[in-house]
Amino acid sequence: MRAYDSNREGPEERNGRTLESARRERGLSLEEAARRTGIPVRILEGLEKENGARVPGVFDSRVFLRNYAEALGLDGRTFFRRDVVEPEGVSEDPPEARSEKASSPDADRPIMVEARGVYKSYEAEEITVHALEDVSLQIEEGALVAVMGPSGCGKTTLLNVLSGLDEADSGEIFIAGEPLHAMDDARRTEYRARYMGFVFQGFNLMPVLSAVENVELPLLVGGAGVSAARRRALEVLDQVHLAHRAHHRPSQLSGGQQQRVAIARALASEPAIVWADEPTGNLDSDTSQEVLDLLLRLNRENGQTFVVVTHDPGVGTRMDYTVRMRDGRIAEQPESSKETASGT
Repeated sequence: MRAYDSNREGPEERNGRTLESARRERGLSLEEAARRTGIPVRILEGLEKENGARVPGVFDSRVFLRNYAEALGLDGRTFFRRDVVEPEGVSEDPPEARSEKASSPDADRPIMVEARGVYKSYEAEEITVHALEDVSLQIEEGALVAVMGPSGCGKTTLLNVLSGLDEADSGEIFIAGEPLHAMDDARRTEYRARYMGFVFQGFNLMPVLSAVENVELPLLVGGAGVSAARRRALEVLDQVHLAHRAHHRPSQLSGGQQQRVAIARALASEPAIVWADEPTGNLDSDTSQEVLDLLLRLNRENGQTFVVVTHDPGVGTRMDYTVRMRDGRIAEQPESSKETASGT
């Protein structure tokens, strides 16, 4: 565990002091700043703490930091957060900062996802189904990766296990160096909410909510203030070119528009990695290309890692590279990560 060194000022301490100074220069109390930004007082207090301590139980992505900085007339995009005190065995640094510690085999880009000897099986009608067998792979930060293979080969199981939605029977899984396999359910759930986004084939939108309400819902559940969540939801809907449909419900949107809302929801918290399971599976070919173009653009603009499970060869050819599966094993993957693969 890292201890806080009061004699050493890092970016976290400077960020907090800069925010507090800017607020005081404007003659604002924390309560007044909270009213203006829509961010709860306790989150603003956490952002201003000199040691960068995270407010327990509260969703805290770069969204809050950037919004608060910009509300005070600062350049929010120059700020980043890294917690200084870490719990035993689990770092609290954001993946984008922490992943600098893990280098890829060719040392070009840091590793975002690493699996080592992962097994996963299910019991089905007195039959044991070996969904994953001795799977090892590496995915670099900022990569666009397709996971492909025949139906039943374990693609979706691999995505669920790597993202922590499902627990492996054995093996190790690291996200930007964080041991996901060593976390308990509560810690893993919190980690997913803070650093991961998900896009599914079925969209999974709340039918009674508008597009903007669907996008802001995870932020509200995580503790964001109403106005801050709404502002961020509208911002990310604009990114996917749906700001003009913000107040339409899913039933009033086409399939492609619903999937873009789902992508906006996945990006609302500015996750380091986005997992997508057949994101074009329910779409026609033209709409599939539109959604794929969107993913490629967002990858370029935001530098996020995208792992996309797909049956569509057209999707696979536009990714940076493809991981191919067969019978629960990795059958083919990029040269840079083959040293760590089993069963190839």
